Amino acid sequence: DTEVSYDYQQTKSGSTILTLIAQAPETNDVLRGLKNADQRRLSKLGLLVYQCKLLMLVTNDDAGNNSKTPALTSRSFSLFTGVELLLRADQRIGIQVNALPAINETSLFNASLAEVDTLKTRWETLGKGFALNLQQFDLGLSDSDLFETSESVEINARFPIFQMSRPVTEWRYHFNLAGFKQAIRYIDEHCTPDGFRALQKPDSEQRP
Repeated sequence: DTEVSYDYQQTKSGSTILTLIAQAPETNDVLRGLKNADQRRLSKLGLLVYQCKLLMLVTNDDAGNNSKTPALTSRSFSLFTGVELLLRADQRIGIQVNALPAINETSLFNASLAEVDTLKTRWETLGKGFALNLQQFDLGLSDSDLFETSESVEINARFPIFQMSRPVTEWRYHFNLAGFKQAIRYIDEHCTPDGFRALQKPDSEQRP
């Protein structure tokens, strides 16, 4: 269910930008057994996105010859929640990521499954000094190991993080990472200067 796509743009300055994107939809199985009052969750499905962006900057040497060199590579994980809520700069949202590591079939019924350290947990606080739209936000995870080595992941978004006078609102999103982690590896392999140059070749030539 994971889709991989790319966008290739050329700026007015002559520089070009390559963006590779992988998208994993929320696992629908988590919606089973919901009470009628919770059916509103059906319209707030999540989308997990991994993005790698590579900028090929145009530079001129002393002889006036143009050359293109990779100038910037950025990688990020984002969550699309379907919840349109613009937070103020002084408001915070807490993100808790619970990842279940991939387990070898031979040890599927091993007692170690009940150990506390089986589940990987990461906690992030977002919205530090800038306005944040809850519909789409960066998870703040700089490494991809959490998703590449896990079988599934649950992402909890809490707003506000700490509240005494009224209840805390929480959204939960569950993703199956079987195809997503393969897409991450594919993107990392192709989000390179060589992969970038291959996309600049004529359409008749092979593209990654």
